[in-house]
Amino acid sequence: MTPRIAFLLLATATLGCASTAPVPTSPGATAASTRAPYKAPPAGKHSIAIQVDSRAAQDLVAFLSLPQFRAEDAKALSALPAVRLAIQDSGRTSETFEQDLASAFDEEERNTVFDLKSVRAGRTRWAKLLTDLEARRSDLGRLAAERAAALLPADRLISTRLRVFLSFGLAGLADHLVVVGPDGNEVMIVDLARALGDSEAETVENQVERVARLIAGEAFRQAWRLYRAESPSWTRRDPTLGQLDPLFRLATEQGPVALFHVDENFFPLSVWLKEPMKRSIAELNRFAERLVESEKEIEERMTVAADLRRPEFAQRIAGPAGAFLCDGIIQTLGLDAFRAALAGGPAAFFAAYEEAVQKSRDLVPLSEVIRARLKASPP
Repeated sequence: MTPRIAFLLLATATLGCASTAPVPTSPGATAASTRAPYKAPPAGKHSIAIQVDSRAAQDLVAFLSLPQFRAEDAKALSALPAVRLAIQDSGRTSETFEQDLASAFDEEERNTVFDLKSVRAGRTRWAKLLTDLEARRSDLGRLAAERAAALLPADRLISTRLRVFLSFGLAGLADHLVVVGPDGNEVMIVDLARALGDSEAETVENQVERVARLIAGEAFRQAWRLYRAESPSWTRRDPTLGQLDPLFRLATEQGPVALFHVDENFFPLSVWLKEPMKRSIAELNRFAERLVESEKEIEERMTVAADLRRPEFAQRIAGPAGAFLCDGIIQTLGLDAFRAALAGGPAAFFAAYEEAVQKSRDLVPLSEVIRARLKASPP
């Protein structure tokens, strides 16, 4: 399982924003919202098929709208593919799920793992939303596919398929899970209460956009992974980058994915998230310096390499900093230049950001050690 690409990333400590972020109230908010890169038309005719299945969400809301708990019906719910996969991912049993389902009907009982009590409390809202989402299901899949294709380079066409289950009550705090289904393919499970919990006052269209962006982020992650696997610029390594090669790769891999975790009202990031941008790129610069300094000491090199491989490094540093690099390129050089930079590989991506820095005072410069390696790397 890939936990939520576990980015909550820009959403929490580093950026403090995501789908739950407050919308900027400045007069520039409307103009900024049009600059979200994932809303641009795709450059190539990529084939990204997204199948949305809302049965689990519908059956859960219908069950939680009953006047009393029904044990036999609860067992049928736990056998639904989306619910079964979520239970499996949580490491719990179907009995635990059914107990939490029962506790939703008892004001004195607390959830232990699966938060279904709050869904029962909001059942009227969720029933209406599901009716609206079902009416717009084709729009939801189409929007998500368009958003996912928007950032992909056009030099090679990518074909991928993603199955998405809409549900409720996922364990933990994530608004979605990515798990491996019985057929060996990854599937996405979206917890609508987590994804849309703060959006009750929004229009249906806005809520559809939110869910579409969430799905698009996962669809893009899978398509971007396929693209890199087939691209010579990504399959070969640049020896001139030395110890910086894995850092460049990770930031360039994770940054575009991280953009999907940012609400459209926060673009350009260098305007609305200037302080988080400074902190994130400063951390990236400091880690680059550590990598270069470790080249002469094998023990330190092993320690730094281990730090780089930890999942929290991608969540806390590579993803957020990579997102700021992405948006700096897009806002300064344009989306076509950004796609070309992704197509060129990690060094080309960092070189594009360095070019953007030379043209914009709003961007944070890369460290001297990074710039030195870029000068040594072939164009």
